Amino acid sequence: MKLKTAILLCALLAAVFALAGCAGNKDNPGTTTSASQMTDNTIPDGVYDADDDGIVNDDGTEVTENMPEATGTRPTSDDAFEDLRPTDVTDSGIVTGTSDTTGAITSDEAAFASSYITRTALKNEKIGWGLGKERDDANRPIDAVKAEEKYSALGARFLTGGEKQICLTFDEGYENGYTASILDTLKEKNVRAVFFVTYDYCRTAPELVQRMIDEGHIVGNHTWSHPSLPDCTQKEVWNELTTLHEYVRENFGYEMTLFRFPKGEFSERTLDDVRNLGYTSLFWSFAYADWDPNAGTDPAEALAKIEASTHSGIYLLHAVSSANAELLGSLLDYWKTEGYSVGAEF
Repeated sequence: MKLKTAILLCALLAAVFALAGCAGNKDNPGTTTSASQMTDNTIPDGVYDADDDGIVNDDGTEVTENMPEATGTRPTSDDAFEDLRPTDVTDSGIVTGTSDTTGAITSDEAAFASSYITRTALKNEKIGWGLGKERDDANRPIDAVKAEEKYSALGARFLTGGEKQICLTFDEGYENGYTASILDTLKEKNVRAVFFVTYDYCRTAPELVQRMIDEGHIVGNHTWSHPSLPDCTQKEVWNELTTLHEYVRENFGYEMTLFRFPKGEFSERTLDDVRNLGYTSLFWSFAYADWDPNAGTDPAEALAKIEASTHSGIYLLHAVSSANAELLGSLLDYWKTEGYSVGAEF
């Protein structure tokens, strides 16, 4: 009898504790409630349903954690953040206005745009762009062909799209006294080119930048201070591109749309960062060691090397090279006789 009474007492106490637990759940948000306790897919007032990621809500609707500031991933729907996006940041990430007080891009704008375009699913492993010697039957470097296929979806170009089409580009980290001669030759041959500039170049040689624009060439963004972008945070990438973008727009009335990675060092993440800022990343399918003005490159040897590598592609020359300035006219004549169109198009 005593044993029976003890069993009944234990059962009664268990029931009391169970009821107390249910009552406590109603007053304690965050308690997980199983689907079997729900009716008509409705969560009782005050009871929160947590998913596997710990995201909760109290109205029975599915919750998706996609705020860029919280997760570092781009939202699946841009419409969800229309009320959060600054009015002067477009869908592509380009700042279209400036601060009301100083006329400069604010750190808040840069920080927001940086977090907004973040896509952490992409790798940030640094890739140093270079070309092997293997070529296809059109004399194009196989590495460039493969890179065009792999990275074009991220806004990168390594080759031209037309038959017998050459895109001629120059990198302008600093002025070494040869750009005027290069521009003279291009004007004489009626050829347009792409010049990638840094802030320091724009500041020290504004007359040459203006001449590039006036004579129909394309001026491209080569960053504010020429860092290796995979080493930068996304906010720093944003600042490197947009600060120069605004400087060129304000001082030359020109909108840049092409970008070249400093040192040719990039990553999947930085390609996507650049693309989301409204730029196309232009790499190259030919380059030689012409960036060192003390290398003493012989113009005849350099010309022979470039001619032997002729293909439909993007050519990188550095304007700091005296050899490039000297050989350019002969090179343009050679390409013309071989039936190539040369210009800034790709």
